Amino acid sequence: MMKILKTTIKWIIITAAVIVVIVLLCLGVLTTPGLFMTEDKQYRAITVHTEIPIGQEIDSIMAEVFERLDAVPIYDPDRKINLVLCSTQDKFSFFSRFTLRDKRVMGYCLLGNAYVNFDFIKELAGRTRGRPKYHTREGSVVHVATHELMHQYLGDAYGEFASRFLPTWKIEGYIEYGVNQFVAPRDSGYTIPERIDIYLDDTQWNSTAATHRGHYIWGLMMEYLINVKGLSFEEVMADSLTKEAVYQELMVWRQLLKDHHQQPVG
Repeated sequence: MMKILKTTIKWIIITAAVIVVIVLLCLGVLTTPGLFMTEDKQYRAITVHTEIPIGQEIDSIMAEVFERLDAVPIYDPDRKINLVLCSTQDKFSFFSRFTLRDKRVMGYCLLGNAYVNFDFIKELAGRTRGRPKYHTREGSVVHVATHELMHQYLGDAYGEFASRFLPTWKIEGYIEYGVNQFVAPRDSGYTIPERIDIYLDDTQWNSTAATHRGHYIWGLMMEYLINVKGLSFEEVMADSLTKEAVYQELMVWRQLLKDHHQQPVG
């Protein structure tokens, strides 16, 4: 009996040791992604890691990313983040296998590192034909990179642990607000009211784009609350603001603009 007990304890210790080693291995890869990429360059506090030569293309992507981030209240220019731009599915899958995430996604943010899947984004661009514009699945590396970076800034601003309990519409909505609110209204045909109309128009959404249709309207709800009503980050995250109430208020506001033939705002 004692021998069996000792053997059992021995195997429990071995199993625990193996689990610890695996966890440490995963953390090692995910916290030092630059070791597994061939190119890197510093852009402010963001370090870009990739396997393709860093030149005009990456410089242009980062310039557009910062154009968006600079207009977001919670953006912290001193926050150090690794932005891992994976040009192939194999490289993106290499990192994804150390997480519980699907390998065929546009990107994710984990442990202060944002990962972007060029290959899948390119595929989505072909499937959605870039429509609707300023939508998560339009096929824009700039959009996805900014989106994933925003996850970290939101976690820092609200609290990494506390932010996990926020409603999805507030997390994804605020992040999409951060991605689009500065550039979209300056583009002809993409004011807030006009983008609400795009959301309501079924012909704008094929089956691939419709997967993230919710993200589109959530972003507009946040944009309305912050840019039109003037609410702060703390106020839009308050429990008193519910998805249903904000959506209805947004739709009433849009209808009032139509009824009074007012110039679109935002």
